[in-house]
Amino acid sequence: MEEINLEKYKSAWKKEQSFFEEKLSRDRILKFMQLTSKNISGLFKKSLIIDIIIKILVSFSFGVLLILYSSQNRILLITALLFLLTILCIIIQIKIYKKIPDVKNGDQNIKMLLYSYIDFYNRKFVLSLLVASFSGTLFFISGSFYYFYYKYGTIRSFQYDDYLVFGIIIVFSFLLSAFIQFRNFSFHIRQLENSLADIEQDSINESKLKHYKKLNRRNSIIYSIILFAGLLLLVLFLFVI
Repeated sequence: MEEINLEKYKSAWKKEQSFFEEKLSRDRILKFMQLTSKNISGLFKKSLIIDIIIKILVSFSFGVLLILYSSQNRILLITALLFLLTILCIIIQIKIYKKIPDVKNGDQNIKMLLYSYIDFYNRKFVLSLLVASFSGTLFFISGSFYYFYYKYGTIRSFQYDDYLVFGIIIVFSFLLSAFIQFRNFSFHIRQLENSLADIEQDSINESKLKHYKKLNRRNSIIYSIILFAGLLLLVLFLFVI
């Protein structure tokens, strides 16, 4: 009796499925590419604008601290350095924002525009994510300075445990922010690369579009939960202090 070759039937089934899977029309593909272009551009811009606003608020906060600690030279110097660091970060983010590929200039060749977004992410936006990851750390330090001022009138001398707790919070807030942002944007860039590969191979279809949308929703939910959990832990740390 002839042995049944399961792999042969599996391969035939896949070919039959792909035969009946209707490929997208050029008009649908173009609309998909235009929507993808707007989404990734909006993602870059929104991330930068939010971080710039946060850092402007933090810089204003450090400015007020410069007045509050004006008679304490050592603390004043640290606060001034943090203020200048925040301003430097704002300048970097503004410069990166100006280098985001322009959608208006890409109307004639959407595919090249999408590739330019991938290049922009790898060459320039990675620096922006690192700079953005400092926002939580700077915000925490600023809040701590206010806490010490209104409770003690100065920053009290630290013991070993204080350095340990503060160090953990600062490192944790930076690493959490960096992890979430890098994973989130890397996911979107991989999706963009996969989409472009499918378009070039003429293998994109309705089921793949639904799959991309499903992954995007899942990704948003997962990282929103992680971000909320991280903020909750940060608040718990503050209460412990």
